[in-house]
Amino acid sequence: MSGKGYNENGSYEVEGGPSDCISSLSWSPPDAPKNVLVATSWDKTARVWDVTQSAPTPAAKCHATKGPECVHDLPVLCSAVTQDLRVFTGGCDKMVKCWELAAGKAPYQVAAHDQPVKSVKFISQCNILATGSWDSTVKFWDLRQPQPLGQIALAGPLVDMDCGTFPMATFLTGREIVVYDMQQRREIKRMEPHRIMKHQMRCIANFPDVTGNPGFAAGSIEGRVCIMHMNDSSKDYTFKCHRENGGSDVYAVHGIAFHHLGTFATFGSNGSFAFWDKDAKQRLRQFQNCDQSIPCGGFDSFGTLFAYAVSYDWSKGVEGYNSQKGNHILIHSVRESDIRTRSR
Repeated sequence: MSGKGYNENGSYEVEGGPSDCISSLSWSPPDAPKNVLVATSWDKTARVWDVTQSAPTPAAKCHATKGPECVHDLPVLCSAVTQDLRVFTGGCDKMVKCWELAAGKAPYQVAAHDQPVKSVKFISQCNILATGSWDSTVKFWDLRQPQPLGQIALAGPLVDMDCGTFPMATFLTGREIVVYDMQQRREIKRMEPHRIMKHQMRCIANFPDVTGNPGFAAGSIEGRVCIMHMNDSSKDYTFKCHRENGGSDVYAVHGIAFHHLGTFATFGSNGSFAFWDKDAKQRLRQFQNCDQSIPCGGFDSFGTLFAYAVSYDWSKGVEGYNSQKGNHILIHSVRESDIRTRSR
């Protein structure tokens, strides 16, 4: 990792961030009354910022105003924001809380698992909350009922999931991907992409609708991303990323975030993030390394802002921890030339 500081790319820094490692970042969806950013942390909190721009363009100045906090009994691992500004948070206390920002209500429990909750997603098209856990299940909740509508069993603890391209959802364990139809609430297939991904997978993200060919991208601890198509496996491929010193130093891919144009970002343990064009099979832009890992990130609904956390991921154990470096949330203005697909 070669970064000299936490903000080597001149991004806007959000004030009032967590006091411990940052576990997730999530944005409010399109048509929400505010552009809200939520961060969860091992300090047992979820924090909210109202992010504004003078116009939804990359050149417009960004500003984030800190809002209230939601507190759990144990570290918080994940969050999701709805169009009406409900925030769902889950974590190591094995529960999911609902936090109604617009109503100003105190957070209350809406779901539970037998082990920590690793991911939450709200599917607005069917008004269902999906929760995935280290107890090796994904549960589906109608929030008008106290019990889940159903659940699916996984081959191991959930690592990541994406429900952003309705009706397709993907659920990831370390070595298996479950593809699910949220509209019909049925499993489509289970995949073990060991032929192209030989190491444990860490993250997954579905293609947005604009691609016209459903599929997903998954990243691994080996500094590799696979691109997989549901209807045409001949287009599947992998590429190496988040490697340094000529490829001899290999870092985990912590996350993948698609832009609405169909291009995407990866971010990883080496403290870097990059934008990619999956169809042209090329990197659009590589950003400067930060001095700590980037555990989470994502584009806002306009696609003009990319939020990312600079925070230690414990990949180098206690010996690699430096309390003086702190934990930072940064927002980078996205230029269209950096993220738009390019013809080959």
